[in-house]
Amino acid sequence: SYFQVSTGAYKRQVHEVPLGKQITDPALIEKITWATWTSILGDEVIGIWPRNADKADVNCACVTHAGLNIVTGDDFGLVKLFDFPCTEKFVSGYFILI
Repeated sequence: SYFQVSTGAYKRQVHEVPLGKQITDPALIEKITWATWTSILGDEVIGIWPRNADKADVNCACVTHAGLNIVTGDDFGLVKLFDFPCTEKFVSGYFILI
């Protein structure tokens, strides 16, 4: 019923389906259970950002099918694994060797 996007200005937007109307009520957004998650923005992923990180440092994120972990990729060539949701700031993720 909803989808979310991360804008080029690093703003999170949530929209209704099929009308595309933007939802701005934080209480409503908080109640949404997402089927998937690929956003680098939101309260649910605040901990994926390292201390002193630039907005462009974390490039991608994807929650596992079980919904228990989130994997990120960053400008430093690192792939990291975090618990999901990751709501505590500056969490140390696990580095994944590829």
